[in-house]
Amino acid sequence: MSVRQLLASLDSSEITEWIAYDQLEPFGEQREDLRVGQICSTVANHSFSPPRKPRKPTDYMLFAQADHTETQPTLLKDAKAQSDLIRQVIFGVKKD
Repeated sequence: MSVRQLLASLDSSEITEWIAYDQLEPFGEQREDLRVGQICSTVANHSFSPPRKPRKPTDYMLFAQADHTETQPTLLKDAKAQSDLIRQVIFGVKKD
């Protein structure tokens, strides 16, 4: 079924219900990655007794959100320097 056919057969309230359901009980690729990560981490942790460094399911998930600390944005006083920094970080374009 194409996206167009799906949208023609569902109204916005049903789509909203599916989105809410996915928030409560995720399904799809992310959930499958988590399940495989749980299996891999269990096998890895069981293989070493005691494990040197216990593995987490996210260690085996390619697109898992890494634990990171929130950083403050870099704000420069010079607008041109700010633009150059943004271009360099996002696009890899060096300063003119």
